[in-house]
Amino acid sequence: MSSPTPRPSFLTTTLVAVGLLCCIYLAALKVMNLPCALSGCSEIIGTRYGSLLGIPLPVLALPLWLLLTIPGDLAWIQRAQFLSSWFMAAGCLALMVIQFGVLHGFCPFCTVHAVSAVATAFALRKRGRAHAWLPAVMLALTFPLLMVVKAETVAHVESWQAAPAEPPPGGSPAQAAAPSRPAIPASIDQVAFHWLGEFDAKESPILVVSFQCAHCLDLLERVVARPRIGTLKGPKIFVYSQPTSANDTIAILAAMLSVSGTQEEQFSALLGQMEVLRDPLVTRDSKELKNRLAELFPRYTEKLTEARQQYNMQVTALRYIPGRGSPYLLLPDGSNRFGDIPVDLLFH
Repeated sequence: MSSPTPRPSFLTTTLVAVGLLCCIYLAALKVMNLPCALSGCSEIIGTRYGSLLGIPLPVLALPLWLLLTIPGDLAWIQRAQFLSSWFMAAGCLALMVIQFGVLHGFCPFCTVHAVSAVATAFALRKRGRAHAWLPAVMLALTFPLLMVVKAETVAHVESWQAAPAEPPPGGSPAQAAAPSRPAIPASIDQVAFHWLGEFDAKESPILVVSFQCAHCLDLLERVVARPRIGTLKGPKIFVYSQPTSANDTIAILAAMLSVSGTQEEQFSALLGQMEVLRDPLVTRDSKELKNRLAELFPRYTEKLTEARQQYNMQVTALRYIPGRGSPYLLLPDGSNRFGDIPVDLLFH
């Protein structure tokens, strides 16, 4: 086995630039809760296959890409670059098998990243490493771009609450457009879940989550795993779901209702099985979700009618919540957070 030549190559630089760009963007999808410009990304990297020991795989891949730009004539540097390129190529091919064979999905950026990794492994050996100036150029270009995309996403979500909306029954247009904390009628307020403790009618924040949102599931799991005893004042939780995912959400609610005990105990029982349920939820595989629920919660089908009524009340309640998207947190002072929500904001 001959070592790759240490000279830089524009072909390798181009391939590494494409791989780095995809890697940075996929890392941002996980870390910054950015939206995917193309469909399928979040459904793939949001599964348990998208992380290793809690660290997103794109974050782990970044130093391997950067290693390919290090100049040097020493044999150990060339050997490290050679091993790094082939390790990424093998790992990406394995992830492609999981993407198509296990998850039955398609992430465009993951696929382009894999193609770039395989092509780079061959180019590095035949042509040489990437230019050393590439990381600085990528950082200068991508960081501002990611911040713009993040700002545009938040602005889009907040524009929903700023725009005049159709007033809910019994409300006025002024109430619908008000930027402050909405006054939710008591009859509607009662349908809020108190999975994370009894909430205060005036002081508890409002949290909107979706069972199809990987970030929401991570947030809820972190709160349940590390509760702050004595400070649980809610939040009031409402469940958001797109119409195409409504039946999956109803099935999850039915599974919780089939467990005897308080809402907190029902929710804890569900979260205890989330490792098994996460993939079909995030990838919207309804058939597989039902199969797994039938094994874990055999009586859940008996509660589907009650769960559907509960879901319909949640849909009505969300008409009074000015923000849209998930996870979405509305604090008592009227301020709000979307996307990356610190756990501390859920407690007082």
